[in-house]
Amino acid sequence: MFSNNKQQDSIFNPALRHLTSDHIKVSARYDLFYAINDALAGVLFVIGSIFFFWSDTQDAGTWLFLIGSILFTVRPGIKISRNLHLRRVSVRQNR
Repeated sequence: MFSNNKQQDSIFNPALRHLTSDHIKVSARYDLFYAINDALAGVLFVIGSIFFFWSDTQDAGTWLFLIGSILFTVRPGIKISRNLHLRRVSVRQNR
């Protein structure tokens, strides 16, 4: 499965996303999860920002900022997980 070429063996090889239809499906699922994660983090930040206009809701806004920050921190983990998953997908399938 692995070659002597270090670029092909790298977990950050973009060609892994399109090797087979299984690779494309796995990559699409992770892309969807990544997009949902980003959208949710952004929405939490916007709502948190709005909550900061009133002193009664500033505590809730702080929590929303924290949760949004955690979601943004998860982003690299999603990419690494996708790439490790793509390396485990069989390349024996016909394209």
